[in-house]
Amino acid sequence: MRFLTLFFTLLGAILAQNSPFYRVKTASSPEPLVLHREDYVAAALAGEAGGFTSAEALKAMAITIRTYARVNAGRHRAEGFDFCETTHCQKLLIQNVPARLRQIAADTEGLVLEAGGRPAEVFHSRHCGGRREAAGAVWPAAARPWLQGGEDTYCLSAGRQPWRARLTLDQLARALGFPSLTSLAIARRTASGRAATLRSNRGPIDAEIFHLQAGRALGWDHIRSRLYDLRVEGAGVLIEGWGAGHGVGLCQTGAEERGKAGHTYPQILEAYFPGTHVRHPVPWRPLHTESVDVYGSGAAAENEVPALAGRALREAERLTGRRISARPVVRVYPTVAAFRDASGDAGFIAASTRGNVIRLQPPARLAAENRLAAVLLHEMLHLALAPAPGVRLPRWFQEGLALWLEQPVTQPAPLDPRTEARLLNPASEAELRAAYANARAAVASMVARYGRSAVLGWPATGMPREAP
Repeated sequence: MRFLTLFFTLLGAILAQNSPFYRVKTASSPEPLVLHREDYVAAALAGEAGGFTSAEALKAMAITIRTYARVNAGRHRAEGFDFCETTHCQKLLIQNVPARLRQIAADTEGLVLEAGGRPAEVFHSRHCGGRREAAGAVWPAAARPWLQGGEDTYCLSAGRQPWRARLTLDQLARALGFPSLTSLAIARRTASGRAATLRSNRGPIDAEIFHLQAGRALGWDHIRSRLYDLRVEGAGVLIEGWGAGHGVGLCQTGAEERGKAGHTYPQILEAYFPGTHVRHPVPWRPLHTESVDVYGSGAAAENEVPALAGRALREAERLTGRRISARPVVRVYPTVAAFRDASGDAGFIAASTRGNVIRLQPPARLAAENRLAAVLLHEMLHLALAPAPGVRLPRWFQEGLALWLEQPVTQPAPLDPRTEARLLNPASEAELRAAYANARAAVASMVARYGRSAVLGWPATGMPREAP
């Protein structure tokens, strides 16, 4: 039984890491919000690095954020979601993400730091105080060759960011769950100078536990890092420190200063995660048409795509009666692996669309199977049916409506409750095809109930509450 439990736990972790979507718990909604992983990266950029001025530092942050998410997907699985929206995971600002940050996420799409051929465990914090911490000094199980401590002169060039906290022994005793606290001092420091162990009348206290429990009970703006001096003054405690956060991995302040000094994002990442590497991005070449921007990568049969994409655009606008406002972009990937890395989708998915960008697998096989035109039409329909700002539609409806418009004659059927999850993270091509068929049949039911024009209007207005 223990073996099976471990097996399914590991399987769940692998599926979460490979899924193109994350379930995010927010304070504004009782149900987790489903975000595409690139939308998650943009939201985390806004939350963690929205004030950055250096594009190269932002790219380094985007790759670090994406890598952290890939490794830690499912962190809150026991609670029914992947990530929270706070700094416990990565701070998110989901609404109104600036266009420049979405562009940074797009410019680094799919790029992660790797070590040994796998996404590397990485961390980042606001300000290391001029001295990075080794991961093993904070979390022994997280010790990695690329997560060592060291001096960061670029962080120091922006100042040490000093802070001061005045608390009482009674406040700290309650935070730590002690009946009383009469003495407190730093007993041991790490190699970076951070507090490692405190001594007290209640015995030794691990400094990380002290930091976490004090932060949860009293607020995170008091003890901002573990790089501090501490002394008891009567019934009070004066804590004077520098920096903000745990200091492990990428220092956000240091990265911004490096970017302003002219460092490229690979140089910034090498400084903070030495020995890791970023897989080289696809070298795109333009294959533009009058109405669609097509980017090739040397894949066989990619020269067929521009003309087919233009025809698909016109047909999608005819079928929907709606103009595609943003100029479509089609990226034709050279290999299935490159498509999978960039989109996050399984290798058996022919194409995917997010924003105004269509990501297409190598087209030779699709062309040989006479499916290339149909795949491009399906993705152009997604662009034409894109929900209006603020409108959220389930995946089954978006897929089903595009499929129904392609082939409107189908037997109506109720929505299978498993279809949404299967579309978000299909386990096999057969499961995906079954989910597509059910989504199209469920939309046919909606059309029979509400009428074609009403259903076509839902991307602009949202679905009625009584609809499934």
